Amino acid sequence: MFSAPACNSQPSVLRGMTQEPDPERAAAALYAQIGRPGLALAVVFCSPSYDRERLARALRENFGETPLIGCTTAAEIGPGGYRTGGLSGFSLAADAFSVVLRPIEGLQGYAAADGQLIVDGMRAECAASGRVATRENSFAFLLIDGTSKREERVAHSLHIALGDIELFGGSSGDGVDAGQQPYVMHGGAFHRDLAVLALVSTARPFAVFKTESHVPTSTRMVITEADPENRRVIEINGERAAIEYARLVGVEVGQLDIGVFSRYPVGVMRRGEYYPRAIAWVDEDLGLTFACAIDSGVVLSVARPTDLLESLERRLAAICEQIGPPELLITFDCLFRYHEMLEQGTVQAVGELMDRHGAVGFSTYGEQYNSMHINQTLTGVAIGR
Repeated sequence: MFSAPACNSQPSVLRGMTQEPDPERAAAALYAQIGRPGLALAVVFCSPSYDRERLARALRENFGETPLIGCTTAAEIGPGGYRTGGLSGFSLAADAFSVVLRPIEGLQGYAAADGQLIVDGMRAECAASGRVATRENSFAFLLIDGTSKREERVAHSLHIALGDIELFGGSSGDGVDAGQQPYVMHGGAFHRDLAVLALVSTARPFAVFKTESHVPTSTRMVITEADPENRRVIEINGERAAIEYARLVGVEVGQLDIGVFSRYPVGVMRRGEYYPRAIAWVDEDLGLTFACAIDSGVVLSVARPTDLLESLERRLAAICEQIGPPELLITFDCLFRYHEMLEQGTVQAVGELMDRHGAVGFSTYGEQYNSMHINQTLTGVAIGR
């Protein structure tokens, strides 16, 4: 059980952000904002521009024995809205939160049965401290290597093992231009081919959620040839994938870039809900590499954008109705949404809206929501006061 903090106690949720480029000074600046005795967890989201070894050492020196996890980003989200080139983070105090962490190493060899073993161990750790994790008092979030191509397998197995406890997550990034070297931090160091699962229990009200700003159109495409292991689509409707996609969205093949992909994602319908499947880049053979699982025979719908800011405002208003104004939003927001905001000139406005609702997080190379790995989406949890 969690005891209520005294009226004069320090806040149980702290968030921070710094644009300091030097890793030692950046770590100290972030610790000054989110560090304190008695933390159950601290989470750090960092630009890939930092020297990782120096940053990891500085974070270890500042946070000491505090449980600390994090990852590299495409962009950072925090009290300053959206930024690149810095650090953002949050911390949860042990007087209001209990956290169990599990690193998941060797993602390339991850088996479906591993999810049950991981979650059973975490539940046992909860029980040993006198707590039973349930949907009403617990949620789980995942940080995972954004180029592992194992997000679907990991998220699906963890979701099944968690039962009705909700899961959300984000795939680590390597800059706005979609690099190939994202890292996850655990145990005082940055790692590739690794994920970290956090099971958070609290008496505070919370709501796990996702939001997106695209809706499907009547334009359909069928994947007629694919390489699922590498997330490559070779043919759409029997034609070369990039050529057919460009024709369907009304642009020239040479114009295809992340801006076009962010404006015109494709996706699948599942139980009446639309799940985007973002295209990452055009291959040399005019195939398309996707940012999530894809296979032959899948029918995709081209989506059209709606107002991203307006849709986010509606979703956050609904959350406030449900749990009251949140003290913290842990947010994992797709890189493609960031590009969409850049194109629309709304980065500042969306960042200000997020800041007003206590957001901390990062722009991702993919998002997880319960059993699904998805794109072009914001997933997260709102934690009430």
